[in-house]
Amino acid sequence: MLNQYLTNVFVLRNNLYNLHFNIKGEGASSFHVSLNNDINNINLFYDALAELIKKIGGYPIMNMEEINNISTIKQLSSKDYTTKEASNILINDLNLLNNMNHQVGEYALKKGDLDSINFVLNFDKYLSKAIWLLKMNK
Repeated sequence: MLNQYLTNVFVLRNNLYNLHFNIKGEGASSFHVSLNNDINNINLFYDALAELIKKIGGYPIMNMEEINNISTIKQLSSKDYTTKEASNILINDLNLLNNMNHQVGEYALKKGDLDSINFVLNFDKYLSKAIWLLKMNK
């Protein structure tokens, strides 16, 4: 479960970069800056999740073919995106990740895994706020 979660964060990170470089139209400048902040945050959570997987005895999936096969968030094509398109894509992807975050949290709670619970709680703060901000700007 954690590796699928990791692959989803990886693909989201790449999608954020894609949108960051290819955002066009009204509001693109401020959206570009916002995406940069999201990239920085996601990079921190990606690293923390990979380290958590190692800490509990696993191996973070790093193979691109495996990442593409396991992730339920799909890679975006390189093309221009409007801020509205980008917002809709991100709301969907962040909601998917947030649902997965809650599933990981429930499992960690049953197992008494405090490290995973702390990760989930911290990531939930970011995800909830990011989703709220995107919906607010629609």
